[in-house]
Amino acid sequence: MKLYSSFLIRCWLIHEPAHDERPIIDVEHIQTGGRTRVASLTEAERWMLDACRTARPAGDAAQAAAREPHNGE
Repeated sequence: MKLYSSFLIRCWLIHEPAHDERPIIDVEHIQTGGRTRVASLTEAERWMLDACRTARPAGDAAQAAAREPHNGE
């Protein structure tokens, strides 16, 4: 089984005289809207792989939504 996920990665540098510069990496999981902000690509990779492992496949999400009771029916 293949699990597909898309991510939007934003990266910028903060310049601070006392600390030179520090990276800020913002990662968003497109399918769920989950986000994290980390200081390294290693941390971003860890979070992305965890998001891939825990995301429900599209078919599973549709089946779960069909089983949930709907208000007003």
